[in-house]
Amino acid sequence: MRDDDLNRRTVLQVFVAGSSAAFLAGCGAAGPAATPSGSGTAPAASESISITDQRGKTVTFAKPVTSVVTIPMPAASLLVAVDGGADRLSAMHNASWVAMRDGVMGTMFPRTLGLPHDVATQDFTPNVESVRALNPDVVVQWSDSQLVDPLENAGLTVIGLKNTGKQEDVDAWVAMFAAMLGKPERATEIKTRSDKELAEIKSHAAGRSSAGPSILYFNRFTGGLKAAAANTYNDFYIKLVGGTNPATGQDPLPGAGMVGLDVEQVLRWDPEVILLGNFDNAMPQDIYSDPVWQNISAVRSRRVYKVPLGGYRWDPPGQESPLMWHWLSSIAFPEARSGLRGKVTEYFRFLYNHEPTPEELDKILWTSGNSGSADYQQFNAG
Repeated sequence: MRDDDLNRRTVLQVFVAGSSAAFLAGCGAAGPAATPSGSGTAPAASESISITDQRGKTVTFAKPVTSVVTIPMPAASLLVAVDGGADRLSAMHNASWVAMRDGVMGTMFPRTLGLPHDVATQDFTPNVESVRALNPDVVVQWSDSQLVDPLENAGLTVIGLKNTGKQEDVDAWVAMFAAMLGKPERATEIKTRSDKELAEIKSHAAGRSSAGPSILYFNRFTGGLKAAAANTYNDFYIKLVGGTNPATGQDPLPGAGMVGLDVEQVLRWDPEVILLGNFDNAMPQDIYSDPVWQNISAVRSRRVYKVPLGGYRWDPPGQESPLMWHWLSSIAFPEARSGLRGKVTEYFRFLYNHEPTPEELDKILWTSGNSGSADYQQFNAG
């Protein structure tokens, strides 16, 4: 996940079959992007598809794409969700593949586990020869010129994405993917569903009389701490549910994105809830058993939680973000039970045409790894 061009607004225009289907995003992180407009039907086989990506560059396809290489980590699972299958995914970043292997995406779509995942380095630098060998219709890449130029210089078609830490980026990605797959109506369906969940979360937050807890999200814990600072999606949803983020409070971390820090800074903040992301293997017990952390409120009250891992990691922005909002709302305010297992089941039917088993739901929600944390039994079966 990148946090590049963090202070810019995203404007996406998708033109399908010569008539405009505009998706405009320009509000703040707390509000949804504008509802997509257009016919809501896939283009005929003879009609071209033109997409203006988040660099402002227009890419045209003669017909819906059939082979896609994805490099940004959320993009592979997002493509599968938009398409309803993995047949048009040709390769992905290794971190995307790891999430599929360790989550349930590989179970739902076993083909994904056999796909190449050597198309870029950890910092998203493309392995141009590996990508060219696949001869894809399009490569999805972060929009930084140093990441895009080597691909375009090799004659490959590229769609550039940005992540400004806002929900409107997810809406933009969905709109682009749906258009290039020849399924623009799918973008409308996903956004309508997401907007409904966003309104529900906002309504719950507005109706509470008490202030929410301070919540600190660790993007990395093992091998050096990194926390979500300004202009991150994590900061957005912490505030969305009614919590506060100490990394953007009165004693904020400098800069934006995922920022390194030391334990002393965490001790000064004394967060009431700590979230451990899915970009390393840290679990709540690692903090509970370490004497260094014992005086932090979140540890004393056993409010350290591993973020769920479903079709993709729930901590960065993606198609399952509405489930993250509900999960975090129930973590921050455990007295307001969300019926999350039912919501996950319903959302997975909608996104993947898959009904997770009780065992899969336990895996997604880390019910074993989080079992020693306060109030987590609310997510157990039964």
